[in-house]
Amino acid sequence: MARYELLIHARRAVIDGRIQQAAVAVDGGVISSVRTGSEARDIGLAGDHTLALGDDVVLMPGLVDPHVSTEDVAVGTRSAALGGITSVIDYGTNGDPTATEPDHVDRWRDGVTGESFVDVGLWGAAVPGNLGRLGELLDHGVFGISAVADGKGVAGTPTLSGARLTEAAEEVAGLGGLFAADAGVDDLPALLDVCRRTGGRLHLRAVAEAEELPLLRAARAEGLPVSTSTSPHLLALVSEVTLGGAATAGLDPPIPDAATRELLWDALRDGTIDAIASARLGLSVVWTEARRRGCDLADVAQWMSGQTAAVVGLEDRGEIRTGLRADFTAVADDEAFVVLPGVRELGSADSVYAQRALAGVVRWTMTDGRFVDARALPRGAVLSRTTT
Repeated sequence: MARYELLIHARRAVIDGRIQQAAVAVDGGVISSVRTGSEARDIGLAGDHTLALGDDVVLMPGLVDPHVSTEDVAVGTRSAALGGITSVIDYGTNGDPTATEPDHVDRWRDGVTGESFVDVGLWGAAVPGNLGRLGELLDHGVFGISAVADGKGVAGTPTLSGARLTEAAEEVAGLGGLFAADAGVDDLPALLDVCRRTGGRLHLRAVAEAEELPLLRAARAEGLPVSTSTSPHLLALVSEVTLGGAATAGLDPPIPDAATRELLWDALRDGTIDAIASARLGLSVVWTEARRRGCDLADVAQWMSGQTAAVVGLEDRGEIRTGLRADFTAVADDEAFVVLPGVRELGSADSVYAQRALAGVVRWTMTDGRFVDARALPRGAVLSRTTT
């Protein structure tokens, strides 16, 4: 009889892009076996520890947040774990990127070691004063270089003009790195041309404008190395209804109108938008809206785990598959809750959902085969981009 350190029996699990019965075995923090269908009921399986999930829960891969403002890493990553997120790539606080110089990366790494409840990596930032030296950040293990175009971001964010944005994209492409931009339709053609000329990877984050979508569809058809993401609030809120009070005024990007929101959903479903960057309530926010549109949690897992891991090159996670990290979250998909204001674990991006009813309750989160306990000592790893 095969025996494993941990064996999870799930009547519903997201495996191979669909929800099916599964028995998932874990050894040494890694998924060592995945059996589905009739094989999942094999009595020859046993575990030192066994979890049997009920019909009301779906086993999903842990979510990966590819671009997040953690604010305070201990609070932010504890909040992430409560929302089913097992890996985050930090940018810094809104308006204040963490890493614009190499020594900033070292200082950040020292500060987050032993403080993070989930695995955490870092973005470098391109700002007006460090162009020409972005390779130093990449050499220090940041996952890519992120930049904000003029007219984007919250007040106080260091931004780049269109010409400087293109210059930064060309520099990063020449170094073989990933360039992520918060940029609108006016800057998009020049950035796509950089991809076309150099083959450099581009990630467009916080896609929010309907006018961007035809350009992105054309780039996809052309085969350019471009990935895209949007945000939960853009998929859930509409400007015609401004519940949330003053908190909604600080959202970046601003809340779209209802017609634009539906165009963003269309772009998600047809693959024009790859992924959804999250926040603590992101899974529940997206699931509440996705189920209304005929999607299931396998779709949500693709947008918030598989594709997000691919964006930042985390090849060892993002799916429930043999050989990958045993990062999971268990979600009661039919259970609902009301968001209470003032909850400590809510991030600033989540406060706009106060008093709203959301579907999908995260029962627990697991990293490398162990439950994340928000009351225990943090044990998340500090991640670095693999350099060659």
